[in-house]
Amino acid sequence: MPLIRPAAAAVATLLLLAAAVVQAQPAATPDPAPVRASDANRISEARDRVLPVVVSILNVREDHQQGEPVLSVSSGSGTVVSAEGHIATNAHVTQKGKSFRVVFADGRELPARLVGTDTLSDLAVLQVVTPRPETFAYAEFASTLDLRPGDTVLAMGAPWGLSNSMSAGVVNNPRRLLVSLFDDEADYEDRLGADEPTGRYYAWIQHDAAIAPGNSGGPLVDLSGRIVGVNTRGMIFGGDLAFAIPGPDAGEVVRTLIEHGHVARAQLGFRLRSLKGTGLREGVLVNAVERGSAAEKAGLRAGDRIVQLQGSAVSALQPVDVPALQRRIAEMPIGQPVKLDIDRDGKRSTVSIVAQSQPDDRAVERAFAPFGLSVSEMTAAMGRRRNFEDPRGLLVTGIRPGGPAAIARPALAQGDLIRRVNGKAVASLAELEAVAGKPGAEPGAPMVVEFQREAEQRLAVLVPIHGDRMRTPLPELAKAWSGVEVQPVTTTLARDLGLGAQGYRIIRVYPGSPLAAAGAEVGDLLTAIDGEPLRAANETSADGYHQRVRDLAIGSQARFDAMRAGKARSFEVTLAESPTNTSGLRTLALTRLRAQLREFGFYDRAARRLPASQAGVIVDGVEAGGPAGLAHLQGGDVIISLADQPVRGLSDLNQALDAALAKGNGSVIPLQVIRGSETRILYLERYWLTEKP
Repeated sequence: MPLIRPAAAAVATLLLLAAAVVQAQPAATPDPAPVRASDANRISEARDRVLPVVVSILNVREDHQQGEPVLSVSSGSGTVVSAEGHIATNAHVTQKGKSFRVVFADGRELPARLVGTDTLSDLAVLQVVTPRPETFAYAEFASTLDLRPGDTVLAMGAPWGLSNSMSAGVVNNPRRLLVSLFDDEADYEDRLGADEPTGRYYAWIQHDAAIAPGNSGGPLVDLSGRIVGVNTRGMIFGGDLAFAIPGPDAGEVVRTLIEHGHVARAQLGFRLRSLKGTGLREGVLVNAVERGSAAEKAGLRAGDRIVQLQGSAVSALQPVDVPALQRRIAEMPIGQPVKLDIDRDGKRSTVSIVAQSQPDDRAVERAFAPFGLSVSEMTAAMGRRRNFEDPRGLLVTGIRPGGPAAIARPALAQGDLIRRVNGKAVASLAELEAVAGKPGAEPGAPMVVEFQREAEQRLAVLVPIHGDRMRTPLPELAKAWSGVEVQPVTTTLARDLGLGAQGYRIIRVYPGSPLAAAGAEVGDLLTAIDGEPLRAANETSADGYHQRVRDLAIGSQARFDAMRAGKARSFEVTLAESPTNTSGLRTLALTRLRAQLREFGFYDRAARRLPASQAGVIVDGVEAGGPAGLAHLQGGDVIISLADQPVRGLSDLNQALDAALAKGNGSVIPLQVIRGSETRILYLERYWLTEKP
């Protein structure tokens, strides 16, 4: 069955879209009617009016994997909707954002701040941050929804990050709920977002103008140049089937976000469903009643039929009629009684419920490095969904393998609810930071963590770790080394190659190594060490040769017999200590750069054909949305200088970064790296290094 999800936020991470809305055997969508010449002119006029104020939004977002924060870059679209530079977009485009940048149609790029989000409508507002006061051109939302099936509409935005894009289509249905013939409408909200439900207060505009990841938040425009919708969802399968938030609804939410930063709504503690399938023609059904809510205390039950709201008749014959009623309830004055006339088993009665403020469904998720886990602040709605009697605490959303939480006694697990640390309540990230964010008087002292797992109240002992994580491997036992890589040559392979003897053929000689100093060359066939023949056990493994060398003493003399071009040779070799393997080098997870770094070793220099004197730090990995990733640093790069300061090792890099940030000169910090056969210059932006969540 085709699925539908938010159309866009992540181009870099390729977040695709989708939800079930069509039958198992969908009817073919008719081709749009040919565009008349007059329509073509109107399309051009609408394009010229709105497309110049459509922007691309770059979101550096922080997700969490196995308890670790991971920065990535996602993108979406938006529209300038005020002279002050406010930009309307989808909430999922700004989701988990740490920093935002906006690219205008003329290519200009500016930072932006988040003004407010409303996940229940999947709308958000950014505002451009300019170096000096500026007045912006902007587009306007339609004040009424007067679309009809067949009306031409234009979808504008940045699909796949390609700015200034536009597609044309027609309205298929101006009032569509994403519930197919085979879905239970009661599950509608949960399918659209378990902990962040959306689409509760409106029906969608269904159209067939092509949209793709990156289009989310962009405008749906009619031929009069009005924003009649905000494109939000699209299809993976089934052709060009797209869904937009109605423009009048979106405009109202956007104006409220600009003025107040949030949208205040009322709730009564129950959910509704239509009369579909009941044979009834009047009212709307109470689908569910929250335990402990004002509705339950007032005596409302699931299955009751509401026939009047505040003295006015209400009715929802089909699922698409329910959002408007839910919106009416949400707009009731908070703290005031709401009168409901209900029908229960044919008997009429009146119930009065005091409207409560709609709680925040959204949770803030953050990594807490000292414990090696990620947590979310619990909301009342999350607690209800998980059936927690007391939702106060921090929900564990991920555990770093090998981290403090993973090796605690007993180990913590995803889904645990942390309530106290060392006897102090931790219902927020700020409280956890205050208790365990910094080393105490006794660094490394264990902490007692009180947590709930399902219905059980448990204790664990955990030792936190603070600061950047430096990994120093255990020292390896020194071994003898001859300085070559070899290929095993068995008796049969030697015969087929015409070599005349078995042994190990040299395929690489490391410069300055013992056999290199003795005159060995690539192509030499080593046949014996100190007169004892070398016999290859198979044609794939050279372990037999290396083990023979490791059995000798470091600094000892050994004679290597060999064949070169059919003639016997021998090399007198003083064996050296083997260089440290990559696994034996120190690594550093540098939080400020969001990069994994490693000491530059012998084999790193050899692989790049660099001299033994070449110093630096090798990059093992970067997060795409971190400062290093945004500077286009790549795994395998060798950092040799930062801000013109030589980088000889891990400590040098940290010191050079400290010094560069302390100077504060310029907007970028130059970074010199060796990549392949080139030495390159890259630039770290101070903006990304100093920006806070």
